Formats: sequence, structure tokens, C-alpha cells
Amino acid sequence: MKRIVAIVCTLFPLAVVAQTAPPALAMAVRTFTGGPENQAFRHSIVDLNGDRSSDALVLLSGPNWCGSGGCTLLVFRQVHGKFELTSRSTVAQIPIRVLPEASHGWKTLIVYSKGRGNVLLRFDGSRYPLNPSLQPLATKRQIEASTMALD
Repeated sequence: MKRIVAIVCTLFPLAVVAQTAPPALAMAVRTFTGGPENQAFRHSIVDLNGDRSSDALVLLSGPNWCGSGGCTLLVFRQVHGKFELTSRSTVAQIPIRVLPEASHGWKTLIVYSKGRGNVLLRFDGSRYPLNPSLQPLATKRQIEASTMALD
């Protein structure tokens, strides 16, 4: 079974690998939030920067991390078995998609922004944009070319 999962992950690197967060990711989220172990979040394990390591998209939930426009989206990079925070964006909503195109070595994300629709989050060399509602809209072609990460 492990071989099948490894083959699937190699062939389809944008697939959600697990329902339960890896312990190292749960620890990274707990460190970021400064909160309890039971901080609710959704995640997707994805190689976003082409280094063949599993990075993570994390959408936090709950009143401390969500408002009327959406919730906080975190992007973690896996380094030596640990997850390091790479970026944080506010007011993000599902669905969250990943495009094959990259900016500064990181894949472009498509997130839903309340009142706008599906918008593009392009990595600027150090992080993804903080506020998705200020970003350009994704085209129909981009949405069709993307892979679902969180829905």
C-alpha cells in the first residue's frame, strides 16, 4: 500500500496526500497560532516550489482566524522534515487551486475572494500577497488548467 501511495504522490504531486495533518505540520500550525493543539484547520500537501518536498497549504478556521471576508491561508515549506512558514494571506476562501505556472519558482495559487471571485496569488520572491481581494481575477482558462487543493 505504501508503494501505491508513493507512486501516486510521484505521478500526481498536487493530490491531497492525507486527511490527518502530519505531526510536523500540526506543530507548525500550533506554533504559528500560539493556540491549543485542537486549532481547527484544513490542509493540502503539495509541492509548490518544485523541490520534490511536500509543502503545505493550510486554511485556518475559527473566530480568531476568520472574518466576514474569509480565513487566514498559510503556506508552509517543508525543510528537513519540518514545516517552515513561507507566507500568510488573509480573507481567503475555498476553493483553493494550484496552477502549473510559477512565479519566482513557486506555483501560482487561485483562491476564492468574497465579492470578487477566483483571484490569482503569485509569489513575489518572498511571499504570496497578503490580501487576495486586491489581486487580479483568474481567467476561465487558468481555472481549467489548475488542480484543486482545497474545496
